[in-house]
Amino acid sequence: MKNRKALALIAILALVAVACGGSDEVVEEVEVETTEAPATTEAPATTAAPAADPLVLASLMPLSGDLASLGPGIALGAALAVEQINAAGGINGQPVVLIEGDSGCDGAVALTSLNDVIAQGAQGVMGAACSGTSLAILDTAISAEVVMVSPSNTSPQFTKIDKKGFYARTAPSDLLQGDVLASLLVEDGVQTVSIISRADSYGRGLAEATAAAFEAAGGTVKTIVYHATDATEFTSEVTAVGKGGAEAIVGILFPETGCGVLQPAFEQGLLDTPWYMTDGVKDAGLASLCGLGTALDGFKGTAPGAAAGEAKDAFEAAYAGVSADGSPTFIFAPQAYDAVMLMAISAAANGVTGPEIASGLVAASSGGEKCIGVACIALAADGVDVDYVGASGEIELDQAGDPTAATYDIWTTEGDTNPVLKSVDFGS
Repeated sequence: MKNRKALALIAILALVAVACGGSDEVVEEVEVETTEAPATTEAPATTAAPAADPLVLASLMPLSGDLASLGPGIALGAALAVEQINAAGGINGQPVVLIEGDSGCDGAVALTSLNDVIAQGAQGVMGAACSGTSLAILDTAISAEVVMVSPSNTSPQFTKIDKKGFYARTAPSDLLQGDVLASLLVEDGVQTVSIISRADSYGRGLAEATAAAFEAAGGTVKTIVYHATDATEFTSEVTAVGKGGAEAIVGILFPETGCGVLQPAFEQGLLDTPWYMTDGVKDAGLASLCGLGTALDGFKGTAPGAAAGEAKDAFEAAYAGVSADGSPTFIFAPQAYDAVMLMAISAAANGVTGPEIASGLVAASSGGEKCIGVACIALAADGVDVDYVGASGEIELDQAGDPTAATYDIWTTEGDTNPVLKSVDFGS
């Protein structure tokens, strides 16, 4: 560096001498110095390669509406991934930009937010959280060639529709959760159930999957009652689900409207019957949210979880360091982390535009050198074919964008907490 500065100084002095009427001898000295110190070393602004475009991502989680109690905890998983990526040097030497938007678990709210983040340059979206919301905005994202990777869309409907490669999810289809929930009921000796569920793509898909699996195992479904997602009064639906005298009730609910179901159930004495819940209310603090005290204690539920291993341990240690209460995880937070990591790995290998990210999502999840976290990004940037092992597990996306490997947690209720009793793995 000192030699370059010296040569530059000599060249400048020589040019000054020429400007002042120096001799031919001085001109020769300038040419010698220019040869030894090419202009490219002195004028990087005119010769350096242009800076690469940054990877711009957005988080579309419910910060308002029926899942507002879960949105921030899920979004924190994505923010943690971006923080780690940027600490390791970003993508193409540029920090990843993360824009936070509100999906509201509402199609109209989410569409406004999606258009806003697209206007700000987002090429990939972590979200939306609710299946129905993602279905409402998916065509807009595809038309804009923006990738969506959801950490929590579980409706079986996504498997059947053409996403043109611009959609994937890191949470498994509820066809699997229906099997897990039915198996749990049979394991607990339940022979008859009634189901009360949201009347949306998530609720209907999971209710039908659970009923089919339970009946296939020899159980009897007394009734399935659906409630409108925008309802404010649920007494008649609760009365209907209690009429059959089933040994257990399956509740496929979201937190706010779920309280509207559980409060009249308490008043009608139906909480004396065992209830089985699903992922929509895990970690929502229902006891306090619904004002039910210990009435829900001992009830069980199912939810996508995370497979044991190095990746899970590393994620939980890092998440505990950024979560407000020091919790090592949260419902769908590992899947949110994985959604961002998969997009970033593909961007490192293929480029930061939506079509470039879309082109490598499946490849990033399987088939190459196994790696975890930001180590995968460095490998991908060097041209290595990687197989990302996620915080939630192996993932292994298929061509429909569905994970073919998954882990489910069987959890219970203790006050506002939902400790995990055991986990069930499904291999690819």
